[in-house]
Amino acid sequence: MELAVFNLDYPSFLAKHEVVYLSPPKEGYEGFPLGNGDLGAMVWCTDSGLQIQINKSDTWDQPNQESGMLLRSCARLSLDTATPVFDWLYLDDFEGRLSLYRAEAAFQATTPFMRLRTAARVLANHNVLALDVEVEGRGDIAVQGSSISLALERWGSRAFGSWYSGIHRGASQGLGKAHAAIEGRDACVEEHFEVLDFAVACRVVGCEATARVVNAHRTDLTVSCRPVQRFTVLVAVVTNREAADPRAEAVRLLDECEHTGAAALQAEHEAWWERYWNASFVHIGDDYLENLYYFHQYLMGSGSRGHYPLLFNAGLWTWNRDVRQWVHPHHWNMQQAYWSVCAANHPELMKPYLDTYWRLKPQAEEYARKRGFDGALLWNEKHDYAGRMESSTSLSFVNAFTPASQIGQAFWRYYRYTGDRAFLEERAYPFMKAAAEFYLQYLRWDEENSHYFIFPASPYECETGNQYTNTTTDLATIRGTFKTCIEVAEMLDVDADKREQWQRVLESLAPYPLTQIQGKGDALAAAEEKPGIEMPPQGAFCAALAPVFPTGLLGLADRGTPLFEAAVRCAEAHPSNRLAISPIAAAKARLGLGEAALEDLKMSVRQLQHFPQGLFYNIDHWHYLSRYADSAPNPIVTAQRDYIHDHAARYKDVRIRNAGEREERVSTPTQPFIQCGMEPSALLATGITEMLLQSYDHTIRLFPALPSEWPASFTLLAEGGFLVTSRKEPGLPPARTQITSLLGNECTVAWPWPEKPLVRQMAPSDAPVAYAQEAESIRFATAKGARYELLPQGGPAEEEAPVYTGQPNTAPKSYLEAMLGIPRDF
Repeated sequence: MELAVFNLDYPSFLAKHEVVYLSPPKEGYEGFPLGNGDLGAMVWCTDSGLQIQINKSDTWDQPNQESGMLLRSCARLSLDTATPVFDWLYLDDFEGRLSLYRAEAAFQATTPFMRLRTAARVLANHNVLALDVEVEGRGDIAVQGSSISLALERWGSRAFGSWYSGIHRGASQGLGKAHAAIEGRDACVEEHFEVLDFAVACRVVGCEATARVVNAHRTDLTVSCRPVQRFTVLVAVVTNREAADPRAEAVRLLDECEHTGAAALQAEHEAWWERYWNASFVHIGDDYLENLYYFHQYLMGSGSRGHYPLLFNAGLWTWNRDVRQWVHPHHWNMQQAYWSVCAANHPELMKPYLDTYWRLKPQAEEYARKRGFDGALLWNEKHDYAGRMESSTSLSFVNAFTPASQIGQAFWRYYRYTGDRAFLEERAYPFMKAAAEFYLQYLRWDEENSHYFIFPASPYECETGNQYTNTTTDLATIRGTFKTCIEVAEMLDVDADKREQWQRVLESLAPYPLTQIQGKGDALAAAEEKPGIEMPPQGAFCAALAPVFPTGLLGLADRGTPLFEAAVRCAEAHPSNRLAISPIAAAKARLGLGEAALEDLKMSVRQLQHFPQGLFYNIDHWHYLSRYADSAPNPIVTAQRDYIHDHAARYKDVRIRNAGEREERVSTPTQPFIQCGMEPSALLATGITEMLLQSYDHTIRLFPALPSEWPASFTLLAEGGFLVTSRKEPGLPPARTQITSLLGNECTVAWPWPEKPLVRQMAPSDAPVAYAQEAESIRFATAKGARYELLPQGGPAEEEAPVYTGQPNTAPKSYLEAMLGIPRDF
C-alpha cells in the first residue's frame, strides 16, 4: 500500500501566512509588494485612496552626473475617492491583506461616507497591473455619489545613489523628458532618456471615464459621479527594449487584456501562482520564520522573470520616485537572492541572472585583458549591466577576484538541478573555464613551501587593504572552480591539457590559513597572518568560511577532521550583529550547527526585518543613527529601527557636492532614503533550506541541521534532479522519505536511521531496490520519472500522514522587536 509522507491543502496552508494590516499603511515603505517577475508595484494608502509606484526590471538608464547606471521607476498611479476613506479620524473598519498564494493585495475600509474595496495584482502572464475597485457611498454620498479620479504621473527624481558618503545638489538631475498624452480612452505617460524610452498606459474598464492631460508629467482619468461604482483599472508598461513604439505596444496590451476579460485574466493569474507554489513545500517549527520563508519565495516569483536579475537593493519595490541607493549591482549581494531558488524547485528563476552575465561575458573578458590576462574572465565586484567595472581601482575591490568564478558556480548549480546538457556545453562550461583561466595565470609558485599561492588579493569588499596573501575566499574559489571544471571536462571529454593543469594546481595549492582562538584552538582565517598587515575583520561577509559556504568544499562529510573543527570554531566566533549580508546561518547548517543557525535567523529578524509586510533592511549597524544608541540596552537590536520612526534621526557629516562650488558638510534626514534590501530575507530562506536538505556534494542529507525542538516537513529539489519529500518529529529519525527522480541520475543518500534503510520503487512496481553501501550512505540507480521510498527496515509503518492546512490569518504577528502586519490603532 502506498502511504503519503504528508497531505497538503496549499491554499489554506498559505492563507495562514497572509500579511494582515488592521490600520492603513500610510508610508510607501509599509506598502504591499506585487509583481509578475518583470513588472512590479508597491501599493499603499493615502487619506483618500491608494498610491501605487510601478517599476520594471529593464528600465536601466545610463549614468549621469549624479548617478551611475540606474534602474528608473516607471510611474505612480494614484486613486483618489475625494473622501477621507483611509483617514484615521473617520475609520469604522479597515483591513489590508497580502495574499501570497494569489499574489494579490487587497484593502477595504468603512467610514461614515463610503465603503471601499480594492484588490490589486500584476498579471502573471501579462505586463499589466490590474486594480479592481468597488465603491459604495454612505450617508449623503449614498445619494449624491462622489467623483473618483485616477492620476498617472511620472516626475522622476535624483537617485541619491551615493547618499552613504555624499549627495549632489541640483534637483533637476535625472528628471528625464516626460510627455503626457491621451490616446483614445487611455491616459499615457512616456519617458525618454539617453538610451531608454518607456511608456505607461492606463485604462478604466467597466464604467465611463474622462481622460485629460494635466501637464507634461501627468494625466488624469475621472470616473463619473455615482453612489455605487465597480470598475477595473489596467496599467501596462513597455520599454523600447521590447518594442520600437512603446506607447502603441502598451495600448495593444490593454486591448488584449480587455478582450480576454477579467474572469479569464484572473484564472490565468491564479493558475500560474498555483503551479509556482505546488513546486515545493516547507513546514518548520516556527510560524514566523516559516512566514518569512514563503514571503521570500513570493518575492522571487514576483521579481525574477524579466530581462535582468532582481536587484539586491529594493528589487522592484521602491516607493520614493527614482531614489535608489547603491545603484550598481554588487556581485556578493546580487547572488544571495538566488541561493535558495533551486532547492525551492524554481531553477528557472535563475535565468535572468545567468542570461545577463552571459550577455556581458565579452565585457568581462575585455576587463581581464586590460589587466593582463588573455582568454580569461574577470568581474569586478561593483559593476553595471552595460559591463562597466565601476570599482576597478577601488581599495576594497581591485584585488577581490572571486566574482567571475562564483558566477560560474551559479551556472554549474543551474545545470546540477536541471540537467540541461546543452546549457552545460554552450554556456556553463565556457564561462567556468574562462573564469578558471584567470587563476591559472595569476597564481604564483612558492619554491620554499612547494605550493601555489595568491598575492596580492583581498576578501570580499575588504576596507582594511588588498595586499593579502592566500585569501581563503580565493583558495576556496580556486578549489571549487578547478574541481568542477575537471568534472565537466571529463563529462564532455574535452580539454585534457587543461585538466592536467587544474589537477596540478589542486594537488599543490596553499593550505587554508588558520588563526588561533584563545583557549579553543585553530580556526579558519580570512588570509595568512603577516607581520605589519592588519588582518581582515571576521564576520561581515563570512569570508573565512568560504570553503563551507558558498563553495561547498567542506561539510558534514568532513566531520572530525582538523579543518572541519577549525571551521566550527570560526563559525562559533561570528559576531551576532553582522548578519545583513553574511550567510552565517547557511554555513552553520553545513557544519551541522542547527541550534546556532536558528539563533542567527532569529537575530536577523530582530535586527533587520524593519518593514511590516516582511521586507528587510540590509544594514545591520544603523542603530548608530539613534539618539538613544549610547543609553539604550542592547542598541544593535532595540535602536536599529529608530531611523524610521524618529524624525530626529539624521545622517551626519554628509558631503554635498555643488557644481562649480566647494564641497559642504551637512546632516540630512533619514526618512527620504529608507529602502529595503533583498539579502537578509534571501539568507533566511537559504538557511532554512540548508537546515532541511543538503545536496551540494552529490549526497542527499535529510534534516542535516534541524533544531532539536522543531518538527519539520518539506518537498525540496536536490542537486541531480531529485525531488525529495520527508518529515521529521522532534527527537525521532525522519519518517518515510520519498524521492522522485526527474532526470534518471544515480542517487546517493546519507541514511538518517540507526539501521540500513529499505529502498523500494513505488507504483507501479512497488519493488525493492538494490543499493551499494558506502560508509553511512547508499547509492542506487534510478529511472527518469520514477518515485522511490526510503524507510527503516521492517516495511512501511502503518502511520497516518498528517494533513497540513490552515485558516486565513486575521491579525499581525510579532517576533520580539519585529512585526508582520500592522495592528489596529483607531
